[in-house]
Parts: sequence; C-alpha cells; structure tokens
Amino acid sequence: MIFTEPTFLCVFAACWVGFALVPRGHRSTVIAMAGMAFYGLFAGAAALALLGALVALTLLATGTLGARLAGVAIVLVLVGFKLAEAGMPAARALTGTMGVVIPLGLSYASFELLHVIIERRRGKIGPVPLADLLAYVFFLPCRIAGPIRRLPQFTDAVQRAEVTVENLYHGAVRILVGLAKKLILADTLALTGAEMAHVETGVHAWRIVLLYSLRIYLDFSAYSDIAIGFARILGITIPENFHYPYLATNIRDFWNRWHMTLSQWVRDYVFMPAGRWLFATSLRPHPSAIAAISYLLTFAVVGAWHGLTGAFLAWGLYHGVLLSLYHVLQARLPASVASSGWYRSRPFAMASVAVTFTCVTVGWVPFMTDLTTARRLLALMFLGGGQ
Repeated sequence: MIFTEPTFLCVFAACWVGFALVPRGHRSTVIAMAGMAFYGLFAGAAALALLGALVALTLLATGTLGARLAGVAIVLVLVGFKLAEAGMPAARALTGTMGVVIPLGLSYASFELLHVIIERRRGKIGPVPLADLLAYVFFLPCRIAGPIRRLPQFTDAVQRAEVTVENLYHGAVRILVGLAKKLILADTLALTGAEMAHVETGVHAWRIVLLYSLRIYLDFSAYSDIAIGFARILGITIPENFHYPYLATNIRDFWNRWHMTLSQWVRDYVFMPAGRWLFATSLRPHPSAIAAISYLLTFAVVGAWHGLTGAFLAWGLYHGVLLSLYHVLQARLPASVASSGWYRSRPFAMASVAVTFTCVTVGWVPFMTDLTTARRLLALMFLGGGQ
C-alpha cells in the first residue's frame, strides 16, 4: 500500500512541516512541491512529465476551441492507457515509454482536470494560478485513489486549514480506521479470490461473490478513509466518498452513497448534459426514454473509467439498466401506493435494502473477474449446482 511506503510518509511529513510554517499564500506551493516530489519518486519521471503536461494543457486552454481540444486530449490520453492496460497492441505501442500500467492516479486526475476545463468554460471558475492547479492535481492524499475533488472547494479548504493537535488526532484516528479496514479485513477477504478457479457449486459461488462484495467496499472505503485522514492532519477537509452504501433502499440511493464523488462527477458532466442534449433534439424522446438513455451512457462511461474491458463495460451497463428500470417504475408508481403506510414501513425498507444489496452484489461478478469466468459464476449462482 502506497500510504505506508516510507517515501510517502517522509514526503508527507515534510509537507506537514512546511504547510504549518509558511504563510497561507504559499501553502499551495508547498503542497505542489511535495506532491510532485513524491509522484516523481514513486511513479517515475515519465509519469510526472505526462501529468505535468496535462496540467499545462489545462492551464493554457482558453476559449471554446481551446477548451474542447484540451478536453479531447485528456480523454484520449486516458483512453490510450486504458486500452494499453486492457492489452490492445496499438495502444501498448503508443504508451510503451511507461509500460502498460496506467500512471498513478491518472483516472482521478483526468476527471479533475476535465472539471476545471468545463467549469472555467462555463465561467464558474476564473483564472487559475499555476501553484493552485498543481496543488490540486498533485495533492498527496488524493492522488492515489481519490476522492475526486472540485477545485474551488479545495483551494478554499487549503486557505482555511489550521494545523492543530485536534486535527492531527482526528486525522490519525481516521487513518487507523482505514488501515484496519484494508489490512485486516479487506486483505483477509481477498484470500478467497484464490478459490475462484475451483468453484463448482451454486452455494460456493454465492459465498465467493458475497465475500467479494464486502471486500470491495472495505477496500475502496479504506483508501478514502486514509486519504481523508491525511488531509485532516493538514487541516484540509476533502469530500466523503462512501456513506453506508449497503444500507441503500434502492439502486439510485446506492449510487448516492457509493463512490459519491464519482457519482456526482458523472451526474454533472455526463448524465445532465446527455439529458439536455436529448431533450433538445428534434426527436424529443419521452422523458423516461431520455433518462434511460442518459443512465446507460453515463454508466458505460463509469465502466470504461474503471477499465476498457468487456467485463467493466458489462458491469457499468448492468447498473445503467437497473437505474433505468428503477426510474421507469418510480415514474409509474401510483400516488396511492407511494403514500401508503406499508410502502413507508420498516419491513418494506428492510426488504428493499436486501433486494438492493443482492442486485449490487450480483453486479460485482463481471467486475471481479473476466467475462468467461463471470458467465460461469452466474450460471452456478442462478442455474444451480451441487451442495
């Protein structure tokens, strides 16, 4: 785990001291220098140069044409590495200088830079000082696994931050919680992955998938806990990313609780623009059709963001279908049912949680493995096997 690497801890300690000593106006410079130093040491000079080039491209993108070209360039870089990671030969050749492993945190950095380009074009972000943009992109705690932040909130949090004993204590506690989730719980559950090739029964398949469902939540939320904790040590507040997602009562509620910063990003920059574009077309589809198409497109993007493979795309489209179905059912739900006592009762809520958790857990099957193995596991889960 990168958070426990001596290099990370030493660079972060230096950043903490510098952050506490320099005037507020120079805090972004301290964060940027520390982040770039660690990124160069850990990810390599080529990865540092690439991310630096994307920052420069974002900074220089002005006007409609410049913003579009910069946005397309960032997307193409991300897609190129995703394709190389998925094993496409042409993409491997283009990204060969850095191997086929995607540079550290490129997925998160790309979405953050696209946010800056889009919001600046909309006039909601003014000129961005170089130090602020570098601090935003290379912020040590978030460069590894998010959360995805918004620039105005981040720069404001940096200026308002206070390095105090209280923040040090609460940050350390949050880090310890994250480490316990990751090293004790998630990594222990990860050992069950070795059984995947030997699953022969439906019961065994369900057990493996249920344990993976718990593991992926513990793993993902652990990284967010640790990032939030390190930021808190500096006195900086960054967004929460998980809020008891497996207590969600429906699939929309799940995505309001799971990887919240990603959900909010795709809502603002994929789902809403897609819906507006569809509504403005001469075809004028039915509102439910607009929502369904927007959900499918949005979660195809979410799947591709995780990886350009058939399995990730299947996982994304699965959630797009679930959200579309939920939207249609909600739209057609009679008002008398929606206001009835049983619909709002605790037993119905508990049943809704169970159904939502089951749907989400089934969806993890293509996420956890390749499509061939996924089909085999799903066949065992739903068509049965021995006990």
